[in-house]
Amino acid sequence: MNYIKVRSLDTNKIGVLEGCDENLFRDDLVVVDSEEKGEDIVRVVGPSKEDTASGLRLRFIRKATKRDLQRMKRNEKESRKAFSICKEKIKEHGLDMHLLKAYVPLNARKIFFYYTAEERVDFRALVRDLAKIFKKRIEMRQVGVRDAVQILGWVGMCGDIPCCVRFMENFESISLKDIEDQNLPLSPSKFTGPCGRLVCCMAFERENYLIKVLLPPKGTDICIGGKVGRVVEVDPIRGLITVEFEDRKKEIPLEEVLPRNYQRALSSCRLCNGCTCGNGYRVNGEYETALSN
Repeated sequence: MNYIKVRSLDTNKIGVLEGCDENLFRDDLVVVDSEEKGEDIVRVVGPSKEDTASGLRLRFIRKATKRDLQRMKRNEKESRKAFSICKEKIKEHGLDMHLLKAYVPLNARKIFFYYTAEERVDFRALVRDLAKIFKKRIEMRQVGVRDAVQILGWVGMCGDIPCCVRFMENFESISLKDIEDQNLPLSPSKFTGPCGRLVCCMAFERENYLIKVLLPPKGTDICIGGKVGRVVEVDPIRGLITVEFEDRKKEIPLEEVLPRNYQRALSSCRLCNGCTCGNGYRVNGEYETALSN
């Protein structure tokens, strides 16, 4: 089954288009109906064999007409005005919140305000003021710092557009364990994105290091060819494990220390997104390799 994926113009979130029989191309603008916003315009990303991870589903109405685009431009102008007024009102009420964006959907029945805040904000008085000014329903939406970067756009530490803006559909949890597993220096500041969180691209590298769950960790004694050595480093990218014996250090191909049929175990680890079920064969408190069995 093929899906047509589209991107929301306000949050950059990706969803799936439903009920469309027309030929659509990348960057086409289409009018959709959503439960949250009603009638609105979204941008076509393209076909996909995978369903959306965000769960966002939008019903196709039509390709955007010239009249739709004119309405969209008027709404953009009103959104900029609403943003400025809301910032002033936030300051007047002394609210501890950072306004990111104001957005008026195509039907212009609501105005959405996206913001970040450290704690819960009582914005009831703010909403009343805004409703009196704009004569519309006001929707205040608090988002996380990673969502904020996705909404605003930014430049990543790589010098390019962040992955969350370009193609990501959901945010995976990144931790210090990812830094350690990928043999990177334990300096979180070096791997922090513009959102202040560890960079999402580390999640894309996990599978390359998954084989480490089937190998003995650093500092473990391992028996190779009748000689006991201590594991110094495991480097899945180079396909090597460094073992220190009494007289020297030696780099050994991973295949020589992996247990038999490790590919099957690794496949299971991929299915459960990593585990700790491998770790070779343990003999008398030490790890013994497949070759020495």
